[in-house]
Amino acid sequence: MTSNNNSTDDGSLSFLNIQPDEANKHFNCPETTQQKLINLQFWLIDFIEDVKTKFGANRFLVKIKFKKDDPESEAKKFFTNSSEIKYILQEIKKRNAFPRKVTMRASGTRYYFE
Repeated sequence: MTSNNNSTDDGSLSFLNIQPDEANKHFNCPETTQQKLINLQFWLIDFIEDVKTKFGANRFLVKIKFKKDDPESEAKKFFTNSSEIKYILQEIKKRNAFPRKVTMRASGTRYYFE
């Protein structure tokens, strides 16, 4: 069996080049915290809405990279319940504008992007 690019099917799953299921998205990368990101600039790559954690429901899981072209192995993720961050992420998604460079800021326990 051959594919469109005339490669021989080696029987592997990777040969089929199946794209991830958007309905069951996950980020296979190390976790960090918002606190560790304060005053750091990074790229927002993607996010997952309404994730339930031990701290509560409706959290967002955010995937970031410190350099836009970093390999996937360098990506990190963090959870947020910040209404300001959630709003910004949803607005970026509406505009189909990922990736986006931001700086994490904090005021007391309030986290936000600049």
